[in-house]
Amino acid sequence: MSKTGKFLKQHENTEVEKELADIHPFSQVKPKKSKKYIIAGLVASFVVIYSIIGFLIFSDTERKDKITEKKETQKKEIVKGKKKTVENFEFTADTVKIEVSQNLSQVNIPEISHYKKKSEIKSKYNYYILKGKRAEIEGKYIDAINFYRKAWKISKKDTSILYRLALLHFKIGYYKGAEKYAKQFLSINKKNLKGMLLLAKTYEKLGKNKKAKIILEEAYFQYPENKDVLENLGRIYEKENALVIAKDIYKILADMGYIEGKLGLARVYEKLNEKKLALKIYRELFNDPNIPESLRSKIENKIISLE
Repeated sequence: MSKTGKFLKQHENTEVEKELADIHPFSQVKPKKSKKYIIAGLVASFVVIYSIIGFLIFSDTERKDKITEKKETQKKEIVKGKKKTVENFEFTADTVKIEVSQNLSQVNIPEISHYKKKSEIKSKYNYYILKGKRAEIEGKYIDAINFYRKAWKISKKDTSILYRLALLHFKIGYYKGAEKYAKQFLSINKKNLKGMLLLAKTYEKLGKNKKAKIILEEAYFQYPENKDVLENLGRIYEKENALVIAKDIYKILADMGYIEGKLGLARVYEKLNEKKLALKIYRELFNDPNIPESLRSKIENKIISLE
């Protein structure tokens, strides 16, 4: 190739490059800059993504912390409440004795042993009463007296024990004991008829007829139509030989239909030497179908002796 040809070819190549350069001015640096943008985009995306993840993690952690904090607060409040309850209980338990001693007039808290002791005492009392009744039924009067005494020492609420003691002493013939318990019984039950009659009989046995008569007259004032009062009062006057008064008392009793009144009236008529009147009453009694045969036999002997 000639020099002119080489020049033209070289020039031609140079023109082509110029044209290409004019059309793509950054064709030489484009690949390098494009890579940088991609890397920058990736970095930016990475930052954004991790920022979002970090934000979400932070928000979730904060929420969990708040929940945990709330739970802890609730636990503390519960524990605090329990602690207060325990403290209050401990305070009450520790100071109850002091409070009771300081306010004894207002607060009375018996101990458990008090109730147990009370129950044991009541059980013992019932035991002695039961044993006393059984002994009395079996005719073991001294044993009954001992049991009733023990019951009375435990509790003095049931005054009927005093009456039983007086009656049992009367039955065994220990009239001093009967007098003691009968008077004690009447000091509590002043108008009790059984107690008054028992004391009157006891005085009569002790030879204290005046005292017996006073008791019976008081009983008659309280119970004017009582058979036992009239019978005992008539007998006292008959013993004292106050026959007119005895006759009036027996007549009241006889008019009420009691055999004891008719027998007493017949006896008084005998003593007053009014045999016809006495005989009339004895015959009436002998013909009475309701009288016991043992009494009928005695009346028969009276009729025979008076005829």
